[in-house]
Amino acid sequence: MPRYKITIEYDGTNYLGWQRQPEGPTVEKEIEDALSRILQQPINIVGQGRTDSGVHAEGQVAHFDFPEPLVSDQLCYALLGVLPRDIAVYQLVEVPDDFHARFDAKSRRYRYQFVTRPSPLRHRHAGMVLNDLDFDAMNECAAMVCGVHDFESFVKSNADQEHAKCEVLTSEFSRQGHLVCYHIEANRFLHHLVRRLAGTMIEVGKGNRTIAEFKQLLQEPRTDISGHGAQAKGLILETVNY
Repeated sequence: MPRYKITIEYDGTNYLGWQRQPEGPTVEKEIEDALSRILQQPINIVGQGRTDSGVHAEGQVAHFDFPEPLVSDQLCYALLGVLPRDIAVYQLVEVPDDFHARFDAKSRRYRYQFVTRPSPLRHRHAGMVLNDLDFDAMNECAAMVCGVHDFESFVKSNADQEHAKCEVLTSEFSRQGHLVCYHIEANRFLHHLVRRLAGTMIEVGKGNRTIAEFKQLLQEPRTDISGHGAQAKGLILETVNY
């Protein structure tokens, strides 16, 4: 049966995350319901991974199977009329039938963004930090994150999680006016990892934690001490690399 890869952008403000659940609206449910309505049969999609409640995406990836040929432009256009305006499927391509959106991904790239002054235009998609920040200290911490680490001190405990090791390929801050972004790319991500890394480095920038304390959390992972979390609304999944 033909398999199709879709790429999705969404504003996660109004959703309880990516994964379908009974408690309320999710991005996965909206897309499955829209595809099922257009294609006139039940469609189940497989996402590359989950995003939490309130988290956004520019390049979320999923796949689904359908027995007939699909025309990308036609289906994406049809979805525009069915999906809520805060979700868009902007690319559809046929892929080999053994392609898997999750297991074939080599890396994912996220950014955590925040503003250093009130910004109504970014209110839904960025945290706000009004303190003076030591960006040199924050970048020193960010550089430490590159490489293979056990991130136990920066993740939410999960009984299904075998380990908290990840290989981080990129970890750095950038600034453009009052917008500050933390960029991170890794082979895998764990629950709350980016938000706790970013949040803890922001605390270092504020002077509430030291570089040495951040280094200890990174090099001496513990389950009883954790990093400082940042708001979900500032986190954006940028891309998934295959």
